[in-house]
Amino acid sequence: MAGPFLAARGLSKSFGPNQVLNNIEFAVSGGQAVALCGENGAGKSTLIKLLTGLYTPTSGHVEFDGAPAKWTGPRQSLAAGIAVVHQEFSVLGALSVAENIYLGAEPRTRFGLIDRKALKRQATTLLADLKITLDPDTLVETLSVADKQMVEIAKALRADAKVLILDEPTAVLSQNETQHLFAIIHDLRARGMGFIYVSHRLDEIFEVCTDITVIKDGVVTSKGPVSDYTHDSVIAAMVGRELGDLFPPKASDPNAGALVLGVRNFHVGSDLPPVDLDVRAGEIVGLAGLVGSGRTELALALYGATPSTGEVHLSGELMPHRDPAGCIDAGILMLTESRKDDGLFLNSSVARNFAATTPGFGAHHNAIPPGHEDTRAAVLKERRGVVVDHVGLPISALSGGNQQKVLVARLLENRPKLLILDEPTRGVDVGAKAEIYKTLRALAQEGLALLVISSELIEIVGLCDRVYVMRDNEIAQELRGADITEEAIITIAAAETSRHHGVAA
Repeated sequence: MAGPFLAARGLSKSFGPNQVLNNIEFAVSGGQAVALCGENGAGKSTLIKLLTGLYTPTSGHVEFDGAPAKWTGPRQSLAAGIAVVHQEFSVLGALSVAENIYLGAEPRTRFGLIDRKALKRQATTLLADLKITLDPDTLVETLSVADKQMVEIAKALRADAKVLILDEPTAVLSQNETQHLFAIIHDLRARGMGFIYVSHRLDEIFEVCTDITVIKDGVVTSKGPVSDYTHDSVIAAMVGRELGDLFPPKASDPNAGALVLGVRNFHVGSDLPPVDLDVRAGEIVGLAGLVGSGRTELALALYGATPSTGEVHLSGELMPHRDPAGCIDAGILMLTESRKDDGLFLNSSVARNFAATTPGFGAHHNAIPPGHEDTRAAVLKERRGVVVDHVGLPISALSGGNQQKVLVARLLENRPKLLILDEPTRGVDVGAKAEIYKTLRALAQEGLALLVISSELIEIVGLCDRVYVMRDNEIAQELRGADITEEAIITIAAAETSRHHGVAA
C-alpha cells in the first residue's frame, strides 16, 4: 500500500512559552477523507497552517509523498498539490467566476495578455467536471453565499490537487448544496484525492469521512476509522468528558407564559405572502427551513432592519414604527447570523464589546468613571463563563464560543423581553454549544421569550418548544411537542408549494 500523501511527524509548535501543538502524528492518503475534530482552540488551525507551510514547526516535520516538505509558504504547498478552502472566503466580488478561479494563474497569449477565450474555456471545463452550474462570466458579487463557496472549491481544484483541506465547508450551504458537495468529495476520493475535513457538525463527519483524528489541548487524543466511533465517543475525546444529554429539558408547559411577540399579517416584501407567529414568555420558538426559505429575512424585518408592513405587538403594545434602535429600547434584541460582520468590533477589547450598546449603564450623572467598562465586563465574564485572561484583550483573541457568549451577555444588558438569535452556535465547538443551550434554556426559565434560527436540525429539535417551518418566504406549518422531528421538518421544508409548483407534496 502506498504511503500517505501528507503527514505530520512528531509535529510541535510553540509561540513563546505557549505550546499549541505537541508531538502530533497525523496522515492522509489518497482516497481518504480524514475528519480533524476538536474544540475551538484545540490546535486544528495551527496544524493546518503547519501542513501548508504558513507556520514553521518548533520540532518535528511535515512529510509530503514520503519525504520531508521544504515549503516556506502556502504558495509552494499549493504548487505541490495541497489546496485549502478556508471558512472565510477569499473570492473577489468585482471579478468574474472564471477570473476568481484562475486568479494568479490566468492563461496568457504570446503577447503576455490574458487569453480570455482560454480562461472561459478552462473554467467551463472545470465547473462542468465538478457539476457546478455557474456561468464563468458572472460577477462573483452577484452570487449567493453558497455559490461563492463553490467558486472557492473550484479555485482550490484548478490545479491537480492531491489533498484538499475543507474548513467548515457546509456552514453556509443548504441541505441540497451540502449533498452536492458530498457528491463532489466522493467522486474526487474515487479518483484518488485525499481530504482533510474540519467541521463541528458530527452528523456530516459520519456521512462523508473515512477516518477521524481528534485533537484536544494540542495533543491527538484519539484516531482511527470512522466505523470505530459514535457521536458520544467523538465528543468525549474532544472535551475530555462525557457530556450526557446535549440539550437541557424543555419547558413542561411552554404556552403558560404571557404573549410577548404577536405578529399578524406581516409582509417582509410587497410580493411575499403574509406571516403570523407568536412567541410567549418562557418558551424557545424555532424558525426552521432550508437556506433561502426566508428565515433571516423575516428576523431582520421583525427587528426593523429591513422594510416591512403588518402588525407587530410586543407585550400587547402595537409597534407601528420599528428600527433597530427603537427595537432595542422596546426590548427586542437580535444576535445576527455573522458575529464577525455584524456583531463584534474585532479591533476592540472584550470589555468594549460587552458595553457597546450600554456604555453608561450603572454610571451616575452621565459621567462614566475610568475603568467602568472593565469593571462591568469582569462581572459579566464570571457570570457568563467567558474564558479570557483579561477583559482588556482584543475580542479577536477569543474562541468562537466565547465570542458568542460576549454577544449574548451584551444583549442581556439591555434587559430584553424578546431575543432573536440567528445561528447562535455557528462555528462553535460541541462543548461550547452545550453551554449555550443551557444558557438559553435558563433564560427561558427566567421568563424571557426566544426566537431561534438554526440550520442544524438537531439543534432545532433538541432546543425548541415550538417550531415554525418556513418555505418560500412563508410559514408552511407549526410543529409542537413530539411532532418536532428532523424528518417532519425536512418533509415540510422541502415540499413543493402551490404558489410555485402546484399542490404541496
